[in-house]
Amino acid sequence: MMSNYYDNGFIELPFAFCVTFLTQESYCTPLILLFEMNRNITVEEVSHRCCTQKNWMDSAVVAACPFLHYLQYLTYEGLGERDKQLHALAVLECYIHDIRNTFNIYHQETALTLLGHCYEMERDYNLALDYYRHSLRCLGTNNAANWHVRRMRRLISG
Repeated sequence: MMSNYYDNGFIELPFAFCVTFLTQESYCTPLILLFEMNRNITVEEVSHRCCTQKNWMDSAVVAACPFLHYLQYLTYEGLGERDKQLHALAVLECYIHDIRNTFNIYHQETALTLLGHCYEMERDYNLALDYYRHSLRCLGTNNAANWHVRRMRRLISG
């Protein structure tokens, strides 16, 4: 792993930047990321996209490290390893909230959505809703969290 000299110490560069799923890869994309491929709620949101955004808005992009922790959470759930699953969830949450990772988390809104989804699977709908809302504070338009906030509100109120 490469390191940069910074402030009389070393900081580690991220081991990978982003994982991208194109629409042609939707068959192997985790379900929660399929929402990212259709993240707009209204036609007006689509009109706010600039040229650069139009090139990648129909794909799902997430930072590699939060995605790895999310996959570990899913994997341990599938294996019935509850302690390891909860540990993966805690590591994901700590990684996202660690101030040292502020510059290493690209697509932070998507990472927060993954964390919200984990809490949704834990049946902690209020905390899931909080993370989806936090995602919206990072990026208010063209964010799949809009869909999830609506779903959580229906689940909580219904």
